[in-house]
Amino acid sequence: MPKTLIVYFSKSGRTKAVAETIAGEISAPLYEIVTEKKYPRTYVMTIIESRKEFKRNEKPALVSPKVEDFASYDRIILGFPIWFWTCPMAVVSWLEQYDFSGKEIYPFCTSGSSSCAKATEKIRELCSGANVHDGIKANTIDSVKIQEWLK
Repeated sequence: MPKTLIVYFSKSGRTKAVAETIAGEISAPLYEIVTEKKYPRTYVMTIIESRKEFKRNEKPALVSPKVEDFASYDRIILGFPIWFWTCPMAVVSWLEQYDFSGKEIYPFCTSGSSSCAKATEKIRELCSGANVHDGIKANTIDSVKIQEWLK
């Protein structure tokens, strides 16, 4: 059984809830990506702010500590909301801190309408040497979907 870490970024709590569901199903620890920057409370203002980050290629500073003994994890389950068809820049900030060589990465997203496809491409670009599996949209997830996805 691979040693697994579930990593997530969640602004509204929706992605966190999915990460917790997955953690409960596979008994893996959770790690939250936390930014120094506080995003606006409203969806519209968050979209405006995140759009600025994308246009400027601005990667927000993180206040979450680095993962202890990151090298010991074989599999990373990575969750995030979709912002502008891809993962938020906070996820990019986190990914750039680690060497993913030889690791399995399973992305999942929460989204109103977009799939995880562009985000998965971005993660593949950033995590050379890793096996990045196709991501899934996980607004709702259950035991069967989790087990099928992680095969």
